[in-house]
Amino acid sequence: MKKTCIVRHYLCSEKTTKQKIMARTYKYRNIKNSVNHQSTEALVEQFNAQVGKRCWASARAAHDTALIDTLIDRGVDVSAVYDGESISFKEHVVLNEDVNKLFLV
Repeated sequence: MKKTCIVRHYLCSEKTTKQKIMARTYKYRNIKNSVNHQSTEALVEQFNAQVGKRCWASARAAHDTALIDTLIDRGVDVSAVYDGESISFKEHVVLNEDVNKLFLV
């Protein structure tokens, strides 16, 4: 009987993990859709609003990822703050529209 309970508990945990992944994906897609409708200047302002904040939550992670992904999709060079794996919110940025690149301030 104990073995069955452990197996049931494990299966429930697996289902919960899948549900969490689905929730994160859904959250990201909704935020990405919202961010896509904003101007590039508004996205830079949103990025700068995050500078110096140390709190972390899945909603913020989804927002930050969607923000960077949208800038990349628009052809903006984000190499000043994104190395392909992590995003740095240590300094404010400005967009140089002539070269379509973010620069640290």
